[in-house]
Amino acid sequence: MLRKKPIILAARKHFVFVASLFIFSVLRINAGPTFANAVTNGIIDIPKLTEASGIAESRNNANVIWTENDSGNAAVVYAIDNQGRLLGTYVLPSNTDNEDLGIGPGPVTNVSYLYVTDIGDNNVNRTNIAIYQAPEPTVYAGKQVTVPLTNAPMKGMRTIFLTYPDGAHNAEAEFADPISGDWFIITKDSTGSIYTAPKSLMDTSTNIMLKYVEPLNFDVANGADISPLGDEIVVRQENFAQLWARTNGEAITNALAGPYTSIPVQGIANGEPNGEAIGFDYYGSGYFTISDSESKGIQPLRYFARTSADGPTPPTALVPMAASWKYLANGSNQGTTWQSPAFSDSAWSTGTAQLGYGGSNVQTIVSYGPSSSSKYITTYFRNTFSVTNASRIAALTLKLAVNDGALVYLNGSPVTNLNLAFGAAYNTTATAMTNTLRDTWQSFPVNPDLVVEGTNVIAAEVHLASGTATNLVFDLQLNATVAPAITTVTPLANSQQKLTLAGSSNSPTTIQATTNFTTWTTLGSLVLTNSNGMFTDSLAPNFPMRFYRAYRAVP
Repeated sequence: MLRKKPIILAARKHFVFVASLFIFSVLRINAGPTFANAVTNGIIDIPKLTEASGIAESRNNANVIWTENDSGNAAVVYAIDNQGRLLGTYVLPSNTDNEDLGIGPGPVTNVSYLYVTDIGDNNVNRTNIAIYQAPEPTVYAGKQVTVPLTNAPMKGMRTIFLTYPDGAHNAEAEFADPISGDWFIITKDSTGSIYTAPKSLMDTSTNIMLKYVEPLNFDVANGADISPLGDEIVVRQENFAQLWARTNGEAITNALAGPYTSIPVQGIANGEPNGEAIGFDYYGSGYFTISDSESKGIQPLRYFARTSADGPTPPTALVPMAASWKYLANGSNQGTTWQSPAFSDSAWSTGTAQLGYGGSNVQTIVSYGPSSSSKYITTYFRNTFSVTNASRIAALTLKLAVNDGALVYLNGSPVTNLNLAFGAAYNTTATAMTNTLRDTWQSFPVNPDLVVEGTNVIAAEVHLASGTATNLVFDLQLNATVAPAITTVTPLANSQQKLTLAGSSNSPTTIQATTNFTTWTTLGSLVLTNSNGMFTDSLAPNFPMRFYRAYRAVP
């Protein structure tokens, strides 16, 4: 949910400014973002990961990155942390020539899907290519870095076969549009060809004829990605990469036919031979790269940070995954008072999520009662968190990993229900969670006006589908996007005006001015370092009255 909440203050010398929390789902400030040269986030030392050919950072699991080997290697996808350490291997149906992977929409609208794409064809003779699509599983970096999972299953995996309309092609670059859900592939030619499969078919069919879109003037594309906002597309080959900006509502075809910006990669000269992988970070600011040809599975995990003030807003975790929760598991009827912030949960137990029993990622085991054939239907959870500058929260997203159903309340107000109706009795069974969604995050927008200054409480009740259920799982994230605000305007001796700004750390922020609220002029952009920034309006002496606003894009 997005919110616009202007704050109007009076300034000296007949100047007035507006610190406007204007939030846009996609905003392109200029067509030429810039990025720093690579830094090494960590060293990957995984003996069997010797031909890494795709990379994507999780949108839901903190500090988790996905990658995979191409042909001739085991049919698995690797989860690593953002320092390159192994978190686990997850089984795939096959690996004829897995060449890229990404994250995008899928059949369930509030679920993020992992796309591992078996699209390589060096001999240009494959009858069809394939996508292995699955709801992105929950991955707990803090736990799994100590004990990585081995050949873990991915629930809900679908194999989608695709055929070119004009014969076989070799390809190594693809992405799924987060806005339309359509999937795109770029062939590995001196001038690439773009093909697509629409989401309507991807959701319902496992055999799809691709549609030719247009040529792409890019030499031998071997990796691609699209930002989580869908407003930037990157394509790389071994020694160079390019970025295309995409404006609100613009078709992918139009964006890729437009101007591009060259962006850095390491290339052969700087120690990244046969670099095939490129992927945005979890909110779309910078990007990661990885090589296909590093020896013995040892190589740097490289990150390129954005240096221009035109990127998206980093979200703030009000309640992170794997947080500490108060919980009550005694089979009792707690009525409704437990949902209130004023309720005392001091007698409840405390544990770290995931909480429950029977799940591979459970860290705190809760009681199901004296009988395994007649388990407690309902378990209660509460988390208390603190917020400052609550009025600046412009967007709020709740993410649930749960079996089977849940009701969630924020400061006593109902915000989310899953497989269970609000008002359900404490012993009401939930609709069984479909097996394909039993190990993934589901996302829900929440009204940010429900957050208050100071202490807040989020409360959840989780219901089983039956008293004989074999597992109960619960974890919850609450992520906020904090809008920028102009906190003061200070007149300077030369009649210029100094604006002081506040917001989330590392947030790109644009300053605009107007005299009539009809035509706004962009004065400049900056990144709020350590949540603060200053901007001087040197043109202020030319106007008897001036209004200002600060805004930025949100993921």
